[in-house]
Amino acid sequence: MVVHIPGPTESLPQMALGRHPRWSRPVRVGRVPRRPRQPTRPVTGPVTLADAERLGVTRYELSTARWTRLGRGVRLPAHLPASDPDNRIAAVLAGLPSWAVLGGWAALRWQGVPALDGRTGPGGRDLLPIMVHAGPRRHLRDRASVLVDRSTIPAADVVKVRGVWVTRPVRAVFDEACRRGAEEGVVVGDAAWRAGKLTGPEVEAYVASQSRTRGLPAARVAAPLLSPHAKSAPESRLRYVWVVEAGLPVPLVNPLLVDDDGEVVGEPDLLDVDAATVGEYDGSQHRELRQHTSDNVREEGFEGLNLTVVRATALDLWPHRAQLLGRLRDGWQRGDRRDRSRDPVRRTASDVIVCAATAASRDEKAPERYKRS
Repeated sequence: MVVHIPGPTESLPQMALGRHPRWSRPVRVGRVPRRPRQPTRPVTGPVTLADAERLGVTRYELSTARWTRLGRGVRLPAHLPASDPDNRIAAVLAGLPSWAVLGGWAALRWQGVPALDGRTGPGGRDLLPIMVHAGPRRHLRDRASVLVDRSTIPAADVVKVRGVWVTRPVRAVFDEACRRGAEEGVVVGDAAWRAGKLTGPEVEAYVASQSRTRGLPAARVAAPLLSPHAKSAPESRLRYVWVVEAGLPVPLVNPLLVDDDGEVVGEPDLLDVDAATVGEYDGSQHRELRQHTSDNVREEGFEGLNLTVVRATALDLWPHRAQLLGRLRDGWQRGDRRDRSRDPVRRTASDVIVCAATAASRDEKAPERYKRS
């Protein structure tokens, strides 16, 4: 298509009569882009190219800015977050053969452990790859978002959930510990136990039954540390640092500090009763004024019980971990050398710490709403 642009001395009537001067400048105009069509029904997750065609979306439309490429032959509507864990899992499943088995944190999330979002690092800025089991004789290529495991998995460790082959929760925790280390094993194990998908003794029994698996020593370290009372992944990491890296005794996890009247004084993330030392993790929500004020009141209550408090943030768990180790050890030593005559904590009743010498039992002094099963 050629559009005529008039010269400086040419009038509009001359153009209307078709009188074009020799020095007029022709300009070629490009093709006007087509308006992308909307799918025949709403798209709520990743789709393959074949699925997109069935929805009425052409290849040209998939190449526009309205769609995000998640992998070979997989697209996601641009208004949906590509880093969402469910979208990531769905994108990987869309490109997997039917015989592949989903494993690790993705298998646990698929089976109902929403706390596992596939993120790690300070503020969850790093994305963990999704583990896929292919077996020793199947061909499946590694990608940036996929970690292919070629070990042999017993049939008893695989189950089909919502049409997808996944590893059982115990096996998924075991694989995470073996492939990514004991710390990640503690994180996913705590989350799975908290969601009711397994128990710590089940994991310990499974690890004890294994003998020739790469990364088995890491799984043996993680299995006895699992707890259903950790409320978040950073709390699990802080406990791992406390026990494994700092070498301190295994602490109680989120115990209730109850006074003689049955009133709860506080619920520290970690507590060593003998050394009277508390470990607290402060997430991003603790920077809010209301939460920060509540934290100050709670810390003063702990100090009133002759407890030494050590606080940690995401920076302490990652780039400043060496300094955190020194602070934990120093705090534990100060608590161990405290003046025990000022210590009101007398004994423990399961996961309830009774801060009075006259407390007879947990059932008598802990209110019903604070009791744990």
